[in-house]
Amino acid sequence: MRKLILICMLASAPALAQPITTGRGEPVVLAVDGTDIYVDVGARDGVGMGSRLELLHEIVATDPTTGKALHDRFALGELAVAKSGDGVAVAHATEDLAKRVLVGDHVRLVTAKQTFVDPWAEQVAASKVVAPPTVANGVAIDHAALARDAWQANLGAPPEPRIARWTELLASDPQTTYRRAIELEITSLRAQVVERDAALAKARTPSDDRTQRLSALAVELARAEPQTLTGVLAVDAVTTAVPDRPVALAFLVRAPRRVGRAYLYVRAHGDAGFHRSELARDGDAYLRGTIPADLMHGAGVDWYVEVTPPGNDAAAAAVGSQLEPRSIEVEAAVTEPPPAQGRSHVDLHVDYVDFDGRLSKGYDQYYQAEADFMYRFLEPVYSMRLGFGTLSGIGGPKNVIDTDPTQSCMENGVYQCKRVTFSYVYTEVELELRRNVALLLRPQIGVLATDTMPGDDATRCQSRDVAGCQFLTGIGGRMRLRLGEEQATNLVLGASFTRGVGTLLEAAYHWLPAPVVPVQITVQVTDQPVISDFGVRLIGDVGYKQLGWFYPSVRVSYQARSLDHTGVSGGMAMNFDW
Repeated sequence: MRKLILICMLASAPALAQPITTGRGEPVVLAVDGTDIYVDVGARDGVGMGSRLELLHEIVATDPTTGKALHDRFALGELAVAKSGDGVAVAHATEDLAKRVLVGDHVRLVTAKQTFVDPWAEQVAASKVVAPPTVANGVAIDHAALARDAWQANLGAPPEPRIARWTELLASDPQTTYRRAIELEITSLRAQVVERDAALAKARTPSDDRTQRLSALAVELARAEPQTLTGVLAVDAVTTAVPDRPVALAFLVRAPRRVGRAYLYVRAHGDAGFHRSELARDGDAYLRGTIPADLMHGAGVDWYVEVTPPGNDAAAAAVGSQLEPRSIEVEAAVTEPPPAQGRSHVDLHVDYVDFDGRLSKGYDQYYQAEADFMYRFLEPVYSMRLGFGTLSGIGGPKNVIDTDPTQSCMENGVYQCKRVTFSYVYTEVELELRRNVALLLRPQIGVLATDTMPGDDATRCQSRDVAGCQFLTGIGGRMRLRLGEEQATNLVLGASFTRGVGTLLEAAYHWLPAPVVPVQITVQVTDQPVISDFGVRLIGDVGYKQLGWFYPSVRVSYQARSLDHTGVSGGMAMNFDW
């Protein structure tokens, strides 16, 4: 049955045309790119644009009876050649046909072969001149070889040797077939020599053309800047300069034929005579000179320029004159002031305050430490301080602390004191309202920890043991009024309040009984470290200012909340100024 089907297929196949004979085997499909089919036939096979190719697909079947391989080809369709090279063509197929094309399928030309001619090759062939053989003394003359030797000898040579070599060839080979071309070459070379010599002669010979062009340019500039372009020289000179620096001057030569040499005359205001220096040429159109730096002082300098014509020493004023010189004003010396002294100040101080006189065993003590940096702007804001501090202590009702027989701050078995730790930052602005009167404003904020549990552990709320501890944001402020100079004798009145810590009222008097011994006496009224009973502090601070930029000080204080609730304590401070 399979053999019968194969026989029917072969019988129904159309008759095949003659394949293209290319001498390199039957043409096949080389590649498929969409609907573009590349085949290995081209113009030398008579295939060009418009040619049509039949696409053949080879079928290989095996005879089941004999086992022989049966080969045959079937036409799948036609391809239209779009463009053709010498040995490869590109043909177009329909989309349906392109899907069935395989690389290796055969093609054959179904239209007549075309004949193609290379126009360039024909032109080259037509240009070849076949020279008739020339025989001299029985020897054949090779005109082409003689012309080639002369051409190679002329490569890179100047025009004169090339002319001589071609002339020698014409004399030795008068029958050369290249005579016309050689004569044209000689004529061209002679014209090049004439043009070259004329250009060289023009370059060597002084010409008025450049001078005329420069003069015309100067005239155009004069129309644009009539105030600075007058006479044989034009200049746009500076009118002001800085002291002790040279001044460069540049002049445009408006009439080059009238200027031989030029001289610059300069004197400082108040000098008896002028200093002369010759202007240097810069190309054909400019003259340049420099006023020395050693003359640039005082109120200014005077200067003028004289020129002499070529070949003549008679000088004439060109810019300014000895009687009416030009002037350059010398500005006043401007120097940067040195860094201001006494503007910066750093204050580091620590105080220990004991109100009940029992030191670490008491229940009314605290210490306070602060560090700040101040910069004096002087105006419009006199100064500003940035700082941080800490206050830590214990306090409570005075009567409980004094009357508890166990000295444990207990009343009816209840602990009445509390310990506080306040860490804070602040900014203080000092506004000078008028001379020797200033207002100081200082907001501050920090973290306040309060411990209401009895015991001597001052760091309990600062560790993991926080039973009985409270934490809140401590907000406060301080306002002071200064009467007198800040760095001399003055009186400062102030008040401050911090939530959870207490109130402080103060009056401080500062003076210098000796230049190196600053003294400050301060009176404070406060209920710190906790909001409870008020007490009074009397503080004396004495410093030693032997060095200009640093001085230490010590302070001693006496404080009391009542006649029998008193204590003595103190502190120290370090001050830096620059």
